[in-house]
Amino acid sequence: MAQASELVQAILHAFAARRVIFNEVRTLWNYVTILLLAQGSALAQPTPSFDVAYVKALPAELHGGDFQVTPTSVSFDRFPLGFMIRWAYGLHPYQAFETAGPNWLEPGLGCVRFTVIGKVDRPVPVEQLRLMLRTLLTERLKLSLHRGTKEMTVAVVSVGKDGPKLHASEESEMSLHPEGDGDLMHFKGALMSRLDEWLYIYVPYLVVDETGLPGRYDFDLNVDQYRDLANPPLPGSRIDLAPGVNKALQPLGLKLELKRRPVEVLIIDHAEKVATEN
Repeated sequence: MAQASELVQAILHAFAARRVIFNEVRTLWNYVTILLLAQGSALAQPTPSFDVAYVKALPAELHGGDFQVTPTSVSFDRFPLGFMIRWAYGLHPYQAFETAGPNWLEPGLGCVRFTVIGKVDRPVPVEQLRLMLRTLLTERLKLSLHRGTKEMTVAVVSVGKDGPKLHASEESEMSLHPEGDGDLMHFKGALMSRLDEWLYIYVPYLVVDETGLPGRYDFDLNVDQYRDLANPPLPGSRIDLAPGVNKALQPLGLKLELKRRPVEVLIIDHAEKVATEN
C-alpha cells in the first residue's frame, strides 16, 4: 500500500505544478488503480485451512502410531508436536535437530503426543496440505516460531570416489521390507533424499543428502552387522553407529561422513500442550 500511496502523492504534486499533461495523469491513475486492486486482492487471500480438523492431546503413556498423507487429508496418530511442525514446514520430520524448543515437543520424558487429523473436500497438492497444517497448529495450539541458524555436526551422505553402484527402480513409491530379524532391509523405490527416515535410528545427527542422485533405486542395506563399530554415545544421546552406516553404504558406492555445517532451524517460541476446542 505504501508504494501506491507514494505514487498518488507524486501524481498530485506533478499535476499541481503543471509538469504533466492530462493523458499522462490518466495513464498513471489507471496504473495506481490496478496496483491497489492487486494489493487488495492479495490482502483478501484466505489463509489455507482444512475443511474439517481434529486436534487432541493424549495421555503420556501412549506412544507412536500411524502417520498418513493422502490428496485430501493428513493424519497423525499419537505423534509428538515437533514431528508435525517439521512436516508442516517441509523439513525432515524424523530429525529433531532441525527444530529447537521445549523438551516436551520430542520423544522422551515429558513428551506430549497428539492425534491430529485434517481433511479437505477436494484433492490438493501436498504443499497445500503443509500450509493447512501450519494454520491448524497456529490456531489450535497457538504455535509461534521463527527461523534461525545453528552450527552443528551433520552426517553427510555422498557418492564415493568410484561412483554410485545402485540399480534404478521401476517403483513409484518408496517402501522398506525387513528380512529375518530385521537386520537386513530391502529398499524399493528409495529416494536418497529420504534415507534419513531410516538412518536416524543409527546416527544421532542430522542426516544430509549430498549425493545429487534424484532417481529411485532398489538396494539392500544391513547396518546392524557393523554394531561393533559403534562410537560411545555422548551424554544424553543415542548410539552413534555412523562408522557402521558408512561401512554398509560402501557396496552401494556411497559414503557417510561427519562434518560441521551451519543449519537453518525452526526455533519454537511458544506452543500450548492442550488444544482449543475442536
